[in-house]
Amino acid sequence: MCLILDTDIAHHFNSPMQPDASKVLDWVEKRGGCIVYGGKNADELFNAGPEIKRLLLNLSRAGRAKQVLKSRVELETDAVLATGLCRSNDPHIIALARTSNARVLFSHDANLHIDFKNAQLLAKPRGVVYQNENQTHLLRHTNSCIGRPGE
Repeated sequence: MCLILDTDIAHHFNSPMQPDASKVLDWVEKRGGCIVYGGKNADELFNAGPEIKRLLLNLSRAGRAKQVLKSRVELETDAVLATGLCRSNDPHIIALARTSNARVLFSHDANLHIDFKNAQLLAKPRGVVYQNENQTHLLRHTNSCIGRPGE
């Protein structure tokens, strides 16, 4: 299963790490989870501060994070924008989910939550949103994701 980090929660991974981020990192490091990032999302995360950038690079080296080609995400972003269905200003996140098959989003952006759960934008399987440490049941394996073990 793959998870997408929205930039609005990047600071949760700073020291001291917040409990919601700690649960995500535990899932990635000990239970086979994977973070996907790419395109504008990667640019935003890398510019969000040195701690999140270092974390993503270290997880990538360990095979626990995968970067999707920027060109693939940008092409899909155009397709998402063409639908006219996005309420958020984050069509690149929906595009990243569609290109990677990631279906869990870690975000606190209410409009992005609506888009991520919209079956017209993201289906088979539908997207879910992780927001806090009480929702660890959402951190589960999905075989469709590019970051699944062995890929």
